[in-house]
Amino acid sequence: MILRTNIVSGCRPSATSSKARGGATPLPTVTSRCVVPECEGNYTQFHNPAAQALLPADSRCDRYLPLQDAGTVSCQREDFHQNDTKACNHFVYESMSTTFAEFNLACREWMRTLVGTVRNAALPLALLLTGYISDTYGRRTAFCIFSAFAAVLGIVKGLSINYQMYVAMEFFEAALGYGFNSAGYVMMVELARPSLRASFACATGVAYGLGGMLFALIAWKIQYWRHLLYTVHSFALLLPLYWLLVDESPRWLHAKGRTEETVDIIKKAARWNKVQISEEILFKLSDKDSMKSDSDSTSSNPWLRLLRSRVLVGRFAICSWCWVAVAFVYYGLTINSVSLSGDKYANFALNMSMEIVASLLIMMALERFGRKWSIFVAFLVCGVACVTPYFTSHAGAGLGMFFVGKLAITFAFNSMYVFTAELFPTSVRSSALAACSLVGRVGSILAPQTPLLSIYIQALLYGAFSCLAALAVLMVPETRRAMLPRDVTDAEHIRGSSPSPAPAPAPADTPRTVVLSADT
Repeated sequence: MILRTNIVSGCRPSATSSKARGGATPLPTVTSRCVVPECEGNYTQFHNPAAQALLPADSRCDRYLPLQDAGTVSCQREDFHQNDTKACNHFVYESMSTTFAEFNLACREWMRTLVGTVRNAALPLALLLTGYISDTYGRRTAFCIFSAFAAVLGIVKGLSINYQMYVAMEFFEAALGYGFNSAGYVMMVELARPSLRASFACATGVAYGLGGMLFALIAWKIQYWRHLLYTVHSFALLLPLYWLLVDESPRWLHAKGRTEETVDIIKKAARWNKVQISEEILFKLSDKDSMKSDSDSTSSNPWLRLLRSRVLVGRFAICSWCWVAVAFVYYGLTINSVSLSGDKYANFALNMSMEIVASLLIMMALERFGRKWSIFVAFLVCGVACVTPYFTSHAGAGLGMFFVGKLAITFAFNSMYVFTAELFPTSVRSSALAACSLVGRVGSILAPQTPLLSIYIQALLYGAFSCLAALAVLMVPETRRAMLPRDVTDAEHIRGSSPSPAPAPAPADTPRTVVLSADT
């Protein structure tokens, strides 16, 4: 992910004003300096006061031009021009533990930002593959295939012999490995009943935040980028084993007409949870004749049926714009988090802790206030937080508003997964979520280039994107506790329902009887 890319590439904190820390900062500097061969000869080390005195204070990429009558080796300032400079050809780095140093990217900032852009350019392909495989062959199949690619290609990336190979592997890792996240999320939404979808989303967000904080700790302990990639991606080699631990989504199986497998999984879940299922319900689920028409309608041309619906086409366009905005702002702020004053690892961990806080807020807000209004407020707060620091002179206002904006956009980003999945029918749910996210990757492709802009333009862009997305959210229906739509007709008429009181729990020694419906 982009967060990992910034740490691996060696982003260092730069001296910025309090306003610059308000969600928009200059491109972070990496500790390197120009080599002065007339002074250092063949022996170079980073800390060389004599050589550093021969470099202009206002430029990291130039050095003073030596005089024609200067000797072969001289570190005297009078042997160099007072004002004339020339571009540096060689650089020395304080540490060789980053890709920036190992691939000699000093004074070529565009090559560092290109890594994040290339990765995000691969995500549309990843989302297309994810949607197709997930909707055609199953959520579990997609999760296991793409997680295996993510693990293997990540380790291969650590073997890169040059910058070109590293960028190429960044592309292929994202294209073939990113999709397991989307497939797993759709499966989670389909397994949860309406009242628990927000809680499930909260659990995944908390896990993501804890994983990010753990990554910051590992990166602090293992600072050489190759060893860091080997360590992190080795854990991912265990993910395909989920094939042995979880069953396929019964909702997807049911939509595909595979009723016998659906009944088997439901019976297995009933045994685990010690509940009884009505035989009449099981008979209806296993009645292939009654399911034939539904299976035909969902398996043949589901996207054509969706595109014929003006309501769903408009909804898809609105969701796509919201994804563009949330991806642009989220990744833009995340990239700039390692440029804040202070230790980059601590800033990264603090940045990821916002994921945990946002996830806990999601669990409370989405069920209490609904999806639409919660996301609307989150976008609005983020837009205000990104712009406010430029109208105040308080020293800590910029840093505080940065984290407020990051918290708000994280809340919106995580909520959009739940909201989008609930707005589309089962037959195209994974593809619709992937397609919206695909369009949204336009924002994440542009985000790595934002540090090249001035801090004021960044703030204006973040604020404008957030506020426009807030207005767009108001144009889609509420889905709180609504049944997941099975077909286009259901999706067109989806409406959220008010929370209903929870039933009293049954005694521990009394088997419970459940009634299955599209809502469970």
